[in-house]
Amino acid sequence: IERCAYLGGMDGVSCVAGADRIGIEATGTMPHSLIICFGNQQAAWKAFDDVIAKKVPRICLCDTYYDEKTESILAAEALGESLHAVRLDTPTSRKGDFRRIIEEVRWELDVRGYRDVGIFVSGGMDEEAVVELRDLVAGFGVGTSVSNAKSIDLALDIIEREGEPCAKRGKRGGKKQVYRGTSMIGEGHDETRLAKETPPKDKVPLLKPMILNGKIVDEFSFSLEEARKRVQEQLEVLESSSLSR
Repeated sequence: IERCAYLGGMDGVSCVAGADRIGIEATGTMPHSLIICFGNQQAAWKAFDDVIAKKVPRICLCDTYYDEKTESILAAEALGESLHAVRLDTPTSRKGDFRRIIEEVRWELDVRGYRDVGIFVSGGMDEEAVVELRDLVAGFGVGTSVSNAKSIDLALDIIEREGEPCAKRGKRGGKKQVYRGTSMIGEGHDETRLAKETPPKDKVPLLKPMILNGKIVDEFSFSLEEARKRVQEQLEVLESSSLSR
């Protein structure tokens, strides 16, 4: 999961073992268990600040016992200029209008002079929440929504036999190639043709052999960073393509 999340564009992962496995440094914030063990939010925040390496951003978890606004103010007063951000991990049962809660926290921090203190949010975050809240927050903690994607209904079917098209009901016979314009990614932009047909001039083929007769016949990198870079480049094209529609 950590490898796929990082490859897909996440800035980091919090699982130490997972981060070690893929060769990056784990990142994350303090857990509720720290505050609960101390029994006092301010004592826990100050202990974290005293013990944890200075290179680690001070992001205080602010929803354990009091409401988010109150705890955010307390965190700012406790750590002062050392505070990098507050994290709101509000459970679904108490979320209500989460955007309004974040706006209130932002307002109360700003009026007290803590305009540089960011707001991180977590707890039930998905792609829709990211779009809705990204103008208000500095970062998202996402777990469940990236741990398992929604399934795609697919099947592998025989569509050609000894060079002749053949297919079951509901399938299209014949070996095919998929073409895509280099500047457009998204629904409706890809074009599928029979492999033996003349390819379109303005698009590139996506399907190419990687292994033939048990041997690797194409050059590709197993580097995580290179794969991550390719994904990010494609996401940028996808976003610009979506905005142009």
